[in-house]
Amino acid sequence: LDTATRIQRYVVSELASDLRFDLLRNRYLATAVVVISAALLAFASGADGKGALALWPLFGAVNQTLGALALVVVTMFLRNKGGWSWIIPGFPAVFMSVMTLWASIMNQFSFTSQSLLLQVINVSVVLIVLWIVIESIFKFFNVKQNAQQLEKV
Repeated sequence: LDTATRIQRYVVSELASDLRFDLLRNRYLATAVVVISAALLAFASGADGKGALALWPLFGAVNQTLGALALVVVTMFLRNKGGWSWIIPGFPAVFMSVMTLWASIMNQFSFTSQSLLLQVINVSVVLIVLWIVIESIFKFFNVKQNAQQLEKV
């Protein structure tokens, strides 16, 4: 529990830093946001603490998003090293990103008859996947240019 909270706090702090939302860069406030959001999810369906089970239908899409992100990171690392070895993880990264995005969009249609919580979190997953795809495309085509600029420094 401690490790999961700490990792989530790091993620919140990093996102706050990227979005220039300095208030959440404070570790105590970021931890409070993390713990409160976890408590809200746990007790979303009542005092029995089984609210997080409502999120189970999202597990597959979120898990595939993490897999796609890992493949994108490996692809970008290999692309930055040069050569053509980036193709090996590159094709699966593209495939997983596209399929995860597609599945998440299809899930959104099935979640309309279910809870609002699933809809909101699924839209967040779709936006995160889109963010990863767009950033990856920009980075992919600028990696060589950025590497050359770093060599000049």
